[in-house]
Amino acid sequence: MTQPEHVDVVIVGGGIAGLTLALGLHAHMGVSAVVYEQAHARDAGGGGGTGGAIGLYANGLRVLRDIDAALLDDVVGEGLPYLHRRWLRHDAAEIAVGDEALLAPDEDASLQPIGIRRWRLLSVLVRHAQQRAITVVYGKRLESIAKGPLSNKAILVFSDASSVSASLVFGADGVKSNVRKFLFPDIKDPPYTGVTTLMCVAKIPPPNPDAPDGPPHPLTLIKRGIHFVSSRTSKFHACIYPLPDDEVNVQIYIPCDEQPETWGKLSVEDMRAESNAMLEKLRADGWHEKFVAPWVDPETVIRVGLRAREPLKHWAVGNVILLGDAAHPPVPYIGQGAMQAIEDAGVLSLLLKTLCPLTTTVDGKNSFLDLSNLDKVLHLYEQLRVERCTSVLASSHKLGEMNQRRAESWFYNIQYEWDIWWQVLLNGNLPVMLKGACYNYNDEVAAALSEST
Repeated sequence: MTQPEHVDVVIVGGGIAGLTLALGLHAHMGVSAVVYEQAHARDAGGGGGTGGAIGLYANGLRVLRDIDAALLDDVVGEGLPYLHRRWLRHDAAEIAVGDEALLAPDEDASLQPIGIRRWRLLSVLVRHAQQRAITVVYGKRLESIAKGPLSNKAILVFSDASSVSASLVFGADGVKSNVRKFLFPDIKDPPYTGVTTLMCVAKIPPPNPDAPDGPPHPLTLIKRGIHFVSSRTSKFHACIYPLPDDEVNVQIYIPCDEQPETWGKLSVEDMRAESNAMLEKLRADGWHEKFVAPWVDPETVIRVGLRAREPLKHWAVGNVILLGDAAHPPVPYIGQGAMQAIEDAGVLSLLLKTLCPLTTTVDGKNSFLDLSNLDKVLHLYEQLRVERCTSVLASSHKLGEMNQRRAESWFYNIQYEWDIWWQVLLNGNLPVMLKGACYNYNDEVAAALSEST
């Protein structure tokens, strides 16, 4: 192997966490990281238009705003704001309606929750990275990490036999992280939770020009808000929300055996078979037609098994650091999976900016990261993030279990609906949602730095 090229900062993983961190380091510190992504450019982010959707909340949007107001504007412009938050029965009977304004605590409209296609978000992040001349290299699968001849350097070797030396390495390569495997070889990949998500995106048809006064298409009833639908007859529940361009995103969480060979974007034939089976099941169980309609003619269907475990207790070894799903694989029931990854990137950027600044050499010709306080950065990073992510993950698990149990007991079902109604009445929204969205990473970092001096 030839002598590897040296790069100050390497990020393994070009998803939401990795790109946000690259943008944060550049904006706050002037550091240009090199991002290595194992997917090819044509496949990264959902294959150029396919893939599911996610919700973005104030705690994550604030990180993007602090990187660049134009970045936030571009992301928000690709999404659709939620105007309300509804909890419903499968027959569309309403349980409670939450005040969405409470999830943007500083009353900044730019931080209002939105629904967005994942590929659209990644496209914006990539575009802003390109504008800052941040290098993103695709088709690079990590094979190994080793210490270099100097103890403060790491050598990364990729599957194409190329290699790079780095002063600082971040592993943002997802739930089945290769970086994590090299740091903690005894820790297995997160186990399957027993729940598989079936996600579809469907188009809302335009009004019928031949019958302009006819009844609206059922999908138009999914108005500008996010709907949490729990069934008293089916042992699964759903999350449904509208997207730009008259699209609707549906996620149905189904308890079933682990079948990883079936996970991923479905072929046209499999998509039609899955959609027909879902149509039959929903209608037999009495689901309202507006929840059934997306499965009549979906644009895309994805099947994903949910993996989760408690966040790792330690997220770094030496100068190699984990963030995002590599450190704390999410469950999606309160929409905080991607937000926790974005928070990680924001916290790391601020800690490094304060404690490991970019320093210019005496002759003024070169600059380098002063990593003399890296141990302190890692201590504060884990102090802030492990407890936070553990708490959010536990809340998400609890809410998911509550929804799944509704079909098991009529008494529990009544108790569940009463509990949701009462919590929303008292708090204006479900408190577990406030817990996620109202977090301000700036305040937490400032407090941690102050206490550590």
